[in-house]
Amino acid sequence: MNMHLRLPDDVHAQIKEIAEEDGNSVNTEAVIALKDFIARRQTEKVRQYALEIAEEDAELLARLAE
Repeated sequence: MNMHLRLPDDVHAQIKEIAEEDGNSVNTEAVIALKDFIARRQTEKVRQYALEIAEEDAELLARLAE
């Protein structure tokens, strides 16, 4: 899929610098950054669900720990 992305000049310059350091294209670095963002977001959602479950079942979890 093709997608045109408008970046501020400073962001593009930073991505370009990173891409050159890593030996990648700007596109590859953008894809890597987006995948990292998605993974962090999914991880945070799982943590949030776990906290909600722990709070809802705190009494039960305390009894199980005894």
